[in-house]
Amino acid sequence: MSPDAAQGETMARIERILRTELRLGEEAQIDAGTPLAGGDYDLDSLDMLMIVTAVEKDFGLRIPSEELTREAFESVGSLARFIDERRAA
Repeated sequence: MSPDAAQGETMARIERILRTELRLGEEAQIDAGTPLAGGDYDLDSLDMLMIVTAVEKDFGLRIPSEELTREAFESVGSLARFIDERRAA
């Protein structure tokens, strides 16, 4: 799978996770630039925990808490890059 295809797959899976965990409707606009910290979907600690748990389950990852930074959750795109880096490691 090419890097662009892998990133597209990651973005689609993150979008599904966000819609499910944050209970966003289909009309909610989610793209790589959508901010998670601040913006319309400003995540609190419970939201972050739910998303991390769903990401770990969906992607088969284990993410140590010390690796969870605000930068990783800055936007949907930064979360996708964070996940892809963990998957490649």
